[in-house]
Order: sequence, then structure tokens, then C-alpha cells
Amino acid sequence: MNRSKKVISLALGYLLTFNCFFAGIESATAQTEPFTVLKNSGYKHVSVLKTKKAEYLGDIYIKENSKYTNHVLAVLLIVKAHGARLDTLYQINAGGDFINAAGKVEDKNTLKHYYGFKLITGKKPFTDFVTVGLVDSKGTLYADDNNYLIDWDYKSKKFVYDPAP
Repeated sequence: MNRSKKVISLALGYLLTFNCFFAGIESATAQTEPFTVLKNSGYKHVSVLKTKKAEYLGDIYIKENSKYTNHVLAVLLIVKAHGARLDTLYQINAGGDFINAAGKVEDKNTLKHYYGFKLITGKKPFTDFVTVGLVDSKGTLYADDNNYLIDWDYKSKKFVYDPAP
């Protein structure tokens, strides 16, 4: 009787160990899966956004405009994974609209001839914003007054659109 209890205990121990092992693999897979879906859809990871205190805000993914060879972008996504779910915190869609996390268009593209945009980056120990500039038909940036800023609003704890100064 004592021996059968040991066998049952040992079998349960092995089951629990394997269950934990496979649950760990499943959990790791679930966390990377949303980003894998983006990469398989033609998106490229370009940066991680963090607050001034180095707290993680999200990741920037882009999709390049295939009409150009000089890094003109068609789509920009700021995303954050929550387990297997991927939340879009902000985006610029292929039509040039700036859309917040609630799906509300904050700036509707009204340009008759829209060609795309480029990332304009600065060097800082933290990055809580993204600056983009519109391009002309050759894929060249317009003047600085056509730049746009998507930055982290510390009060509302969300990304917001601002025309860059």
C-alpha cells in the first residue's frame, strides 16, 4: 500500500512538471505570437518606446511603401502586447490618417496628392514620442512645417497627435 502511494505521488509529480513545462512554452508562444503575426504581414519592428523613467510604453512597427526604395512608409503602428492580445495604441494608416487607440481619427488626411511619410528620429536616452514627416512624389521630405508628432501624454496615459513645432 505504501509503495502504490509512492508510485501515484511520483506519477502526479511528473504530470505536474510536464504540465508546467508545456504551459511555460505555450505562454511564451502566446506572448511572441502577436508580433510574429505582424512580421508575417510585412511589418518591420523599428523601435521601442519608453517613458522618461524607462517604463515600457510599446513597440513601433512600420510597413514601407513599395513604390519607393528610400524608406517611405505606408503604415505606422504603435502596439503593446497583453498576453496573446496585441493592442494598437496609435497608428497612421495607408491613407495618411492619424488614429488613436479608441479608433478615432485625430487628423484626417485631406491632401489631394498624398505619397506617404518618413520617420524622423532624435537621439535621447528615452523615447516617448515619434515624429514623422510627409514626403513629395519623389519620396523626399517636405519642409519642417509638415512634420507631425505622436507623443505620450503623461496625464491621460495615451499617445496623442500634435503638429510638430
